[in-house]
Amino acid sequence: MSEPVPYEIVKTEEFVPRNIIESYVLSEARYNLGIYAQRLLYRLLESAQKYIYDIDFQDGSGSRQVEVGQWGDADIILPVRSILYGEDDRNYDKARNAIEELMGKFITYDDGETYRATQILNEVEMSRLKGRMIIRVNRNLWKAMLDFSKGYRMIDIETVLKLRSGYSMRLYSLVCTAKTPLTFTIDQLRKMWELEDRYKASKDFIRNTIDVAKEELDRVSQYSFDYTLNYSKSDPVNQGRRGRLKVTSITFHPIQRITNLKTKDLRKQVSPLMMLGQDVVMVLKNKFGFDTKGISNNLGVFDAANKNIDLLAFLDKIAPVALRARNPQGYVVGALRKHLVQMGMSEEDLL
Repeated sequence: MSEPVPYEIVKTEEFVPRNIIESYVLSEARYNLGIYAQRLLYRLLESAQKYIYDIDFQDGSGSRQVEVGQWGDADIILPVRSILYGEDDRNYDKARNAIEELMGKFITYDDGETYRATQILNEVEMSRLKGRMIIRVNRNLWKAMLDFSKGYRMIDIETVLKLRSGYSMRLYSLVCTAKTPLTFTIDQLRKMWELEDRYKASKDFIRNTIDVAKEELDRVSQYSFDYTLNYSKSDPVNQGRRGRLKVTSITFHPIQRITNLKTKDLRKQVSPLMMLGQDVVMVLKNKFGFDTKGISNNLGVFDAANKNIDLLAFLDKIAPVALRARNPQGYVVGALRKHLVQMGMSEEDLL
C-alpha cells in the first residue's frame, strides 16, 4: 500500500482569485481533450488552488468543497454549470460527455528523466436534482496540479474559460507569461496534443491548430502570439530534398498586452513544498533545522538553486561545514547565494 501524500496548507491574502498557477508538469503534458473536458480540467485545477489557499467562493463559479483523503485522492464538488458557457444548467449531456472523456484519458509527461502516466479521474457522481458533480481526482493528478518544482505559469482563469478551442487553451498556457520566444518542433507539438495520426501535412496541422488558436487569442485574450516557421536543412526530413524544404519547427513570439506578476511575486503565492519538492524541503528541515518560515523567507535563493544546480548534491557537500557553524541555516543560504552569484546570477534573480 502506498504511503499517504503530504500536503502543506498555505493561506495568504495576496492570492488573486481570478488567477490560477499552472505548473509546467501540466502545461507541457501530453493530452488532447474536447473543450468541455478541458474546461473541467481547469475547474479542477482552480479547485485545488482554492483548497490550498482556503478560499470558498459563494457565487457558484468554482468549488464549494474539497476533501483530500488519507491516500491523496481528492473529492471535489463542482456545479454542473461551472463548465458550461452560460447554457441551461440542466444541460447534462455536455457535462456527462466531458466526464466520460476525462475518465478515459491519461495525462502523460516526460521531462527526459522521468516518465509519468496519470489517470485523470477515478470516480464521478452527478446529481441532476442538486445540479452538481462530485469528482474523485486521482492522487497523482492532484499532486501534479500542485507541483511547481519544474516551473509554473500564471493563468487568468476568466480568460481561459472563455476560449472555445482546446488549442487556444494549450497555447494560451504556453505564451501567457513567456518573456522570450518559444520553439517547438512539429513532432513535439503533435505528441503534446496527441495528433500523431491527424493533419499529416504540416500546412494542415498549422491551419487547424495554430492558426485557429491565434485567431481566437487575438480576438478575446490579453495574451497572444505571432509565429515564424523554421526550415532546417539538417533535419532528416529535408536531407537530400530538392525544392522547397519542409517546416521542421515553429517559433512562437508571445504578445503580452498587460504586465504579469514577476517571478518573485508568484513565489509569494505558493508553498515551499510546491516550489521545491518534498525531498528538498525535508532535507532543509530535518538536516539543517529550517522551519517553513525560514524556507519561505529565502525561497528565491532555494528556487533559483533548485532550477539551476543539483540542490540536494550541493547541500550534501556543504553539510559537514554547515552543521558545525554557529548558524547552520545562515551558512546554507550564504553558501548557495555565493555559488549562484559566481554562476552569473544577480541579486535581483535571488529575491
